[in-house]
Amino acid sequence: MASIAFGPVPSRRLGRSLGINNIPPKTCSYSCVYCQLGRTSNMVVKRSHFYRPQDVLREVERKVREAQLRNEKN
Repeated sequence: MASIAFGPVPSRRLGRSLGINNIPPKTCSYSCVYCQLGRTSNMVVKRSHFYRPQDVLREVERKVREAQLRNEKN
């Protein structure tokens, strides 16, 4: 499974925050020449569910636990 939740990462507004990748890598409706992620390999325009909500929740909870174990603060 792709990494759904990542971080904590620096945030100008929040100090530190978790990120959520709610679509699989390289799945996009654009093919921007200057995309920081490289060429789009899965061009889609149809609305779709990529991950089950319970999988997203499980990954976020795991990241929060890991941050707590490392005693990370905001």
